[in-house]
Amino acid sequence: MAKKRISSVDLGWLILEQLKDGGSRTPRISLAVVPDDKHGWRAVLAARSRRLMTVEDERELAAVQYRLRLKYELRS
Repeated sequence: MAKKRISSVDLGWLILEQLKDGGSRTPRISLAVVPDDKHGWRAVLAARSRRLMTVEDERELAAVQYRLRLKYELRS
């Protein structure tokens, strides 16, 4: 199955929405989606956001990234 091409901004919003729907207790996080040689893309969190995240939030972020990598590739 071909992956859909998506902008980094739209992908960032999808990640944030899925984290919110997954029950994340972190009120606000700042993230950017950047190209990655190994996986195609990855989410990078601001230092303050990283400190506020719980272990469960980090696991959920990893799971969301995994699911979205199966469907989307970054538009160049």
